[in-house]
Amino acid sequence: MDPQTLVNLLVEIAELEELLLGATQKIKHNAELSFTLEELQAEYEVDAAKAARENEGAEVTVRGLENEIRQVAEWLKVKENQVVGLTDSRQVLALTQEIRSLKQRLDRLEDKTIDLLDQQDELKSEAVESRSDSLTHGAGSRAKQEAMARDSADLFQKTKYIQNDLERLLGMLPPSENRAVTRLRQNLDQAVVNHKDGVCLGCFNHLPQQQAIVVEQGRTVVRCPSCMRFIVHRSWR
Repeated sequence: MDPQTLVNLLVEIAELEELLLGATQKIKHNAELSFTLEELQAEYEVDAAKAARENEGAEVTVRGLENEIRQVAEWLKVKENQVVGLTDSRQVLALTQEIRSLKQRLDRLEDKTIDLLDQQDELKSEAVESRSDSLTHGAGSRAKQEAMARDSADLFQKTKYIQNDLERLLGMLPPSENRAVTRLRQNLDQAVVNHKDGVCLGCFNHLPQQQAIVVEQGRTVVRCPSCMRFIVHRSWR
């Protein structure tokens, strides 16, 4: 095979490898982003569940306080009724002190209930907001994940066609170059790369000046002395 034809084949291989690498990286990116969205949704759901538990706990506490207020109020009424008609000063004093104590307890319970009701309003609002955020993010997350799944499926199908084209081109290479490219592809993301301003775009090392000139001319096969990739240059085509 003449050098020019070989270089042309390598240029096509480089282009296919770039397409394959781009598709593979996009599939990986989609998978990573999907995983991140799942983790974030899990955090939203944890926050929503926590807010709901706190709101439910506050509701239970308020109901308990309201029951206790009713019991104390009923007991206070009983004591106030008992004091009516009493003539024994000691009994009157004892009941009066008990009534005062019950009133103080009732005041404390009512104050505590009012404070907790204010907190409950905030907790209820937070619970509703957290649940809404979770549902909103969940819907958006599912839509994004479904779109990325379709994109990845299309890209995966595209990689099959690219792989087939690569195998066809590799089969057209002379045995020595075929073995070299195959060996490089086993260990590196690309066996054939472009160069820019004398820099190998595989390992990003500078090529010797003479080699860079030869690559620019595009008539002879050149390999990077650092990473041993084949170097081509598109601009001559």
